[in-house]
Amino acid sequence: MVSIELNKVTFSYQDGAEEPVFADFDLRITAGEWVAIVGPSGSGKTTLLKLMKGLLQPQAGEIRINGSVLAARELNHLAACIFANPENQIVSPVVAEDVAFGLENMGLTPETIQIRVEEALRYVDLYERAAHFSHHLSGGEQQRLILAGALAQQKGCLLLDDPLCMVAGRSRAEILNLLKDIQARESCTMVHSTHLLEEALLAQRLVALDNGVLVFDDSPGRLLQEKELVNQLGLEVPAIADLGEMLARRGLVEPDEVVTLEHLLELLTVPGCTQDNEKIEI
Repeated sequence: MVSIELNKVTFSYQDGAEEPVFADFDLRITAGEWVAIVGPSGSGKTTLLKLMKGLLQPQAGEIRINGSVLAARELNHLAACIFANPENQIVSPVVAEDVAFGLENMGLTPETIQIRVEEALRYVDLYERAAHFSHHLSGGEQQRLILAGALAQQKGCLLLDDPLCMVAGRSRAEILNLLKDIQARESCTMVHSTHLLEEALLAQRLVALDNGVLVFDDSPGRLLQEKELVNQLGLEVPAIADLGEMLARRGLVEPDEVVTLEHLLELLTVPGCTQDNEKIEI
C-alpha cells in the first residue's frame, strides 16, 4: 500500500508563465484508501494525478510517497497510472505480450513473467484471449487489459484518470466491479478521477476540485447533502441517491447512508428488519 502527500504544492504549465493550476495545494491520501476526485473540466483532476505519478513536477512545495520526497524528474514507481483512452497505452500487438512488457522492463525472470501474466489475465477475465491481437479487443476489454498490466507489476497504488469515460453499458459495470474487487482484495491505494458522481460514490472518500481549489473532502454521501456545491461542480446526482434521500426523509435511513444500489440492497435485506409480506410506502 502507498500513501501520498502533497504539501504546499504550486504548479503551472509553461514554467509559471500561466496562471497556476494549483497554488499552495495540500492533500493527503492514506495508504489503502480509495479516493475519488471529481470536478468540472479544467479543474485540475488530470494534472493532480500526473503530479502524483511524477509525470509533472511542481514549481514549489513537495510530494511525498510513503513519507519520502519525490525528487524532480523522478517517477513514482510505486504507482501505476491508467488514462482514459486504452488504445494510447497498449504497446504490444498481442494481449499477453502487452501485459508482459512492463514486467520485462522490470528485469523479472521469464518464469515469473509467465506466472504474473497468466494470473493478471485470469483476474480481468481475458485469459482466453491471451494470444489475440490487442486491437481486436473491445474498448472495455482494452481497459481491462491495461488494468491487467498494472496488476501484474504488483504496484501498491493505482492512479485512474477517468478510466471509464470511453466505456459504456455492461463493460462499464464490469470494470467498476473489478475496481471494487481490486481495492478490497489487493488492499491497494486507489485514486480515481471521474466526471460521473455515480462512479465517485463507490469510493471511500470523495475529493472535489474547482479551478485547482479543494472545495470538498469528506465521505461521498456527505457531498449529496451539498446541493449548491453539486450544481456548481456540474455533477448529476444518480437516481439511487435521490431514492436514498427520499428514504431518509421518511426516517428509514440516515441522510447520507444510501449512495449505491448495493448498499440499499444490504439495508433492505438485514435479517429481521421486515416481514416477507411487509411493505414500505415511499
